[in-house]
Amino acid sequence: MVRISAAAKDAVRQRLLEAAAAQFAHQGFDATNIDDIAVAAGVAKGTIYNYFESKEDLFGGVLAEGALRTVHRYSSLPHGTSTRSALRALAAADVTVLQEEEAFMKVLVAEAMTPRSRNYSLILGRLSPFLAAVAEILESGVRTGDIRRDRPVPQLVLFFVGILALLYIQHWQSDGSWPRMEEIPDLAVDTFLDGARERGREARRHSKAVRR
Repeated sequence: MVRISAAAKDAVRQRLLEAAAAQFAHQGFDATNIDDIAVAAGVAKGTIYNYFESKEDLFGGVLAEGALRTVHRYSSLPHGTSTRSALRALAAADVTVLQEEEAFMKVLVAEAMTPRSRNYSLILGRLSPFLAAVAEILESGVRTGDIRRDRPVPQLVLFFVGILALLYIQHWQSDGSWPRMEEIPDLAVDTFLDGARERGREARRHSKAVRR
């Protein structure tokens, strides 16, 4: 029996992910099937099941790779020590990766924003490297007093990711007129911090007075 080296297996897996991303981008999630991906990758249909359990698993694999690329790119960027600068660097890394796979990212955002999407849990699970990076920044912000303490960090993470997604949608719907891609990191971070920033002592006193 001929043994396939680890490098050869990695190469096949990468080819499958690239073919899957292209098919999902071209046809959307629902219209894409394993046969399409096998033909695009130039492999037998059965080969795919040696690497992935299902179409959903392939979709998740593409997501996970994109999330890791974003985090790696963020790690290589200078991002200062403030909560704002770190969030902006992470958002900028996400924009860069999105531009490299924009057609696929449109499918991802559409799936994530679809009410009762059966892939929502899958999407959150495979985006965990990116979500963890956001959470780490926000947890640091809570400790330094930049981020409010009265909301759980996991909720704030989804709030930030949701803002990014809505800005991407607006960019696509406006044919890129507003916001431009290069504007999205600052818009996302500023909008997020308007709601998530720790309120000052006077603001807290005012809030308590209003509640009374």
